[in-house]
Amino acid sequence: MTRHCFLDSARLCRGHSGSIGSWLCVCLIILFASSRRLPAADSKYWELSSYRLRLQLAVDDSSRPQIRLGQTLLAHLDDRIFATNYPLWKVRSSLVFGAERNTLLSQLGNLEQLELGEGANLFDKLLYLSVTTTPQGYELRCREYDGHTRHWGGVLRRVCSQELALPEQCHDLLCDTFSPLATIRSIAEDDDRVMLHFKGSNLPRQTDEQFFCTPGDVYQPLLIRTTGSGEVREDGVTEVPWTYLTLDETAGEDWLAQIHTGVRRPFGVRRRARTEHVAIAVRQPLHDIRVRFYARHDRSQGLAGYEVFRRETQQEQTRPMGLTDPQGSIVVDPGPHGVTTIFLRSDAQLLAKIPVAAVGKPLVEVPIADDTARLRAQASLTSLRGELIDLVARRNILMARVRDQLKNGHGDKAQKLFTELDNLPGRVQFDQLISSAEKSKLNTSSDPRVQARIEKLFADTRKLLGRFLSSQEISELQSEVLAAQGSGS
Repeated sequence: MTRHCFLDSARLCRGHSGSIGSWLCVCLIILFASSRRLPAADSKYWELSSYRLRLQLAVDDSSRPQIRLGQTLLAHLDDRIFATNYPLWKVRSSLVFGAERNTLLSQLGNLEQLELGEGANLFDKLLYLSVTTTPQGYELRCREYDGHTRHWGGVLRRVCSQELALPEQCHDLLCDTFSPLATIRSIAEDDDRVMLHFKGSNLPRQTDEQFFCTPGDVYQPLLIRTTGSGEVREDGVTEVPWTYLTLDETAGEDWLAQIHTGVRRPFGVRRRARTEHVAIAVRQPLHDIRVRFYARHDRSQGLAGYEVFRRETQQEQTRPMGLTDPQGSIVVDPGPHGVTTIFLRSDAQLLAKIPVAAVGKPLVEVPIADDTARLRAQASLTSLRGELIDLVARRNILMARVRDQLKNGHGDKAQKLFTELDNLPGRVQFDQLISSAEKSKLNTSSDPRVQARIEKLFADTRKLLGRFLSSQEISELQSEVLAAQGSGS
């Protein structure tokens, strides 16, 4: 059974006070704008393009048989969608049976492993809705596939206890599952926000709904590569790495969105031909996120015992979360905001900054440059610095005692103490120890960034030698001792 929510003359007049001629003009524009197979996001018809949806409904009433539940529910949904979501949504709905019905009822979370079916590429989005009767009422589940970005949404669930509320609950779940699309435009002199231009934003509205958008909604930015005809390439969809967007506020028909990213310039400096940045809403249930950090050269080597900090918004200060477990993991709770930025640190060194979405994947794995070599180098230098501090203390004590003996006129005792001072290790000996540690293979890394940090550690330690083991003070004290001996003779 198939129902079409396309405009006809009877529905045109029903429930609308505007003139028929005006509505016909609008419909002609909509039909012309949506006549293309899958219009590119940068098309001039983007803001006038409807979403062509295919809705498939599967009903399991085995626990409480209701013969016409599926047909009645589908008819209610068609009327509700037409009254509320048209013309943004143009839906072709159907009630499925047989093997297809069993698939939607039992494998809704694994649909990405199955064939989408003939004619699926003619639609912008595919919506799958299953309704199962239970002794307590009805269990509803819904999932979406976006044809433009080839993106599968998560399975959203809802429980309805009353049959009279079932059609409205199904419609609400469809709206919650629906993920709007928007093009991304950079804002001059604003590196923290972008402008989102939504598909269908200039279509007439039958309600005051802001195209299913509310402040704080999380969006996944994608890089889309198209062919000369405007169609998406076979391998033309890639995620912008370690980046999310959250809706901030409206700007006319567009929205301002906050950027949460762990990379520099996530959207590049300028656009390339036949590429576009598109954002799609992330519709997933809220849940804790497990983040695992591992060594870049070995995925099985988790970074255990590293410090993790978090920040909810850019205006807040970072606060500690704890240490990574033996597998290099830490659990991030959703928090009050859609996206949380976490920081991985080791010995005051920032190793990673990544945004984590509470509606994202339950497991996020982050490759980190192996910091073991830097830690070994730092351990070696820490030992040397400890010896340096001890040497500087002994040196200062002996210099003070030499001057005290000179002040009391004991030149021989001053000379004896100066000889002891002169026999202490000097800058040359320490510099040799530092050079030996620096040349060790254990203290070198193949990663250029880590190696640069290691080299800075050794350079900073050499600066300490020049500051605290200066030979000038020894030379001046030696002159004082020799002068005292000369005057005494």
